[in-house]
Formats: sequence, C-alpha cells, structure tokens
Amino acid sequence: MLAIIVIYLAFPGGKLWRQYLKDIKCSMTEGKNQRSAPEQAVFTEEYIAELPVLLRQHIINGGYMGKSVMDNMLIRFRNTKFRMGVDKEPIKISFMQVNFVFRPDRHAFLTARIAGIPLQAKDSILDGFGSMTGMLAKTVQLFRSTGAEMDQGQLITALADAVFMPSLFLQKYVSWTVVDDHTIEGQISWKGISAKGRFTFDDDGSIIRFDTNDRYMDNNGKGSSLVPWYVTYSDYKAQNGYFQPGSVSVNWKLPEAINTYFVSDHIEVQYSVNEVNRIG
Repeated sequence: MLAIIVIYLAFPGGKLWRQYLKDIKCSMTEGKNQRSAPEQAVFTEEYIAELPVLLRQHIINGGYMGKSVMDNMLIRFRNTKFRMGVDKEPIKISFMQVNFVFRPDRHAFLTARIAGIPLQAKDSILDGFGSMTGMLAKTVQLFRSTGAEMDQGQLITALADAVFMPSLFLQKYVSWTVVDDHTIEGQISWKGISAKGRFTFDDDGSIIRFDTNDRYMDNNGKGSSLVPWYVTYSDYKAQNGYFQPGSVSVNWKLPEAINTYFVSDHIEVQYSVNEVNRIG
C-alpha cells in the first residue's frame, strides 16, 4: 500500500489536473465553433492597420508578420521560482498555461513540492468565470477562490499574457488608448467585467512592462484586495521563428515592499494547439 501511495504522489494527475484538462477541452471546442479569425488568416499590414503604432511595431519586431494568426497559445515556463508569500522563500515550480483568443479564456496550472508533498494549483478564467484552486497531495483542497474579484483579476492577466499572443490585441473585446510615445492603455471587457492595464515599450517598440491597478490579490481564499500589479518582460530572443521575451517577472507593489513572486527565464511558446492530448 505504501508503494502505491508513493507512486500516486510521484506522478502527475489527480482531480485538479483532470478538471484543468476538461476546462481546456471546453475552450478548444468552443473555439473551433467560433473562430476569431478567418481560416488561413495571417498577420499583414492591412490586418493590423487599426492598432496603435506601438502595438503594430511590437508585432513586427516579434516576427509575426506573414505568419498565421494564432487561435490559442500553450506556454510553458521553465526554470521558474514562485514565492507563496512576501515573507516566504521562493520555491521551484512547474508552470504552464493555455490562452485563447476567440474569448479571453486562460487556464494555468502550477505544480510544486512542499516537504516532498505535491502541491497543485489551477488558475483560470472560462467564459468570464475566474477561479483559483489549490490542492495538497492531490486530494486535500487548500483553498478555492471565485467571485467578481477573481473574474476581473483573471481577465486582466489574460491581457498581460497577450505579449506572447498578439492576435488578442485585435479582438473586439479589447480597446486601446495611446498615453504617450512609450505607453498604451488597454481595456479588456467580457461578460460585464472590465479592467485596464498599461503596456510600456522600449525605444525599439517592444513591450517591456505591463501595469494595472485592477487586479485583486487573493489571500489564499480568505479575501482579496486591489493591489498594484506589474509584469516585466526582458531578454528578448529568437525562438521558433519569433522574437519574444526570454524572461518574465510578476510582482505585487505592496505598501511595504515589492513582492516579486514569479520569475522565469526559460519560456517556450506553441501556437494553435487543438488537441488536449498534446498538453501534459
């Protein structure tokens, strides 16, 4: 019996993972029925003409021109450290997510170990419904957060993720306001929920930062509050025919200090994944 338990804990899977795959399958099925772009659509000057200049330049810099407009994105963050609290030491995690374009669905999954015991967390928004769930040893639910605050937080995170999936920039549920020569504010709206964030660009027109005041910080299911949140994108490099950030850090701007709680410097992106069995 002990051996069975050890094997069960050692390998991926469990109730939360199955729900994660179920949610992705739901988004994929709906996406196939409601494509956000015509078949064979590609990034062209005409296709992106209505975007602000800085966003167009980011797409050009990224090597997207002449390539297919993606319906979704599978992104894996390797060599990743995660801090569970401002006073906690960062731990090594595995983190992956699948983002969609036809609607701002986003499904992220985290795995780690604490004292050898598996920790899993699912962080997602499915057709406007945001949720975050944590499980210990694949069976004990540590927390589950839902509600309007979670819907809004997940929605604005989907906008930040569009740095890697620029077809989302062109969707009707996103609007843009030029702030200055290096800053553009985006507003994303879905199912009655809206949130705003600002992209900052370097002198070459590549996105280097995203800031928002519309993301709630969750206290492990014990309430939440609005806290300034920002993401930095750096170390741009060529990968799979694109030129994309190689490093990302995610941060809460707390009154007492900056809490950098997620850092990754090995990022792999795959577009238009249409089979759940290709995820794992």
